[in-house]
Amino acid sequence: MATDLNLQFIRAKIKQLRTAVMYSMSNSVLKLPNGVVSAIQVDDEGQLWFISRGPVAELKEFEQTFPARLCFYKKGVDFHIEVSGRATVMNSHYSPDGDDTFEGEPKVLLIKMSMLNIEYTEPHTKRPKNKVEAWLEHGYKWFLRNAAVQRSSVSVLAKLHQTNYN
Repeated sequence: MATDLNLQFIRAKIKQLRTAVMYSMSNSVLKLPNGVVSAIQVDDEGQLWFISRGPVAELKEFEQTFPARLCFYKKGVDFHIEVSGRATVMNSHYSPDGDDTFEGEPKVLLIKMSMLNIEYTEPHTKRPKNKVEAWLEHGYKWFLRNAAVQRSSVSVLAKLHQTNYN
């Protein structure tokens, strides 16, 4: 069995970020609200499983399959991932420990997404400096360290006052 290195890479990066903002791209009048979701896993078929807070209204009124976009970001991490595809609500009363939820508790939805488009971005990558850029930077730093600026004991305001009235 061949392993898909791209899937392994995306799986590791999503596991590292773990939380995303979900945008429901549905044109339906009643659609799941945008919100923060938590990724559980990416399976071998490329399905992304995540949990989301359920709507306040009855879930039967909402679409069970809808287009969605997930934006994975984390403060202090130099990359982000945006995933889009078809999301399907698999369980409307999901509990990670298997217990049933009680009335009055917020609903937690288990959602499976078929990842159709994945965008991985590293926005803060630095390119190495060539020899001329390194030489100019070194010379500029040397100049700033060694250049002396004489300061006058008379303040700038006093000099302005003298020039205006004399």
